[in-house]
Amino acid sequence: MSKKSLDHKKTERFDQRNAEEESEAQAAEVNQGDEIEAQILSAEKEAKEHYDKLLRVMADFDNFKKRMSREREEMTRYSNEKLLSEILPALDDLDRALDHIPIDASKDVADFAEGVTIARRSLASTLDKFGLAEVSAQGERFDPAIHEAIATVESESEPGSVIAVHRKGYTLFDRLLRPAMVTVAKEPQG
Repeated sequence: MSKKSLDHKKTERFDQRNAEEESEAQAAEVNQGDEIEAQILSAEKEAKEHYDKLLRVMADFDNFKKRMSREREEMTRYSNEKLLSEILPALDDLDRALDHIPIDASKDVADFAEGVTIARRSLASTLDKFGLAEVSAQGERFDPAIHEAIATVESESEPGSVIAVHRKGYTLFDRLLRPAMVTVAKEPQG
């Protein structure tokens, strides 16, 4: 064989080896590229999961802050409930004292009654500033949510209506503090 043909065969083998190596390198690059792409997709998926988790935690925390704010507001709003419940019997006593003053009382008794009326009105006005309100009852339709019936009496009044209030009821803002004790009308029999 001639030197030319030998060189040519060597060159062909060299070119073939180079082509194989390049092909393997390209295949390795493709595999490495696929692997990197898979890692990127995996990292993006994990990042999205963490972002979604972050959004849920942020929403939960926001809801927690709102709930705590509502509870703090409610606690502040109703913090006087026990105190007001303890004051109500004194208010009832003033009402009973006024109810028992005769119409034809002497001037001294009338002056005393006027003083009690002013004191009762002042106390009621102060309690009103703290959210205390009287439950309407007289002549109203009986409502078991705000009235406590202690008797039913045959009456010409509309059946189921309140015909007498024995003890006033009160609310603290929108919460019932004490139901009104009432007598309810029922239809006359006969």
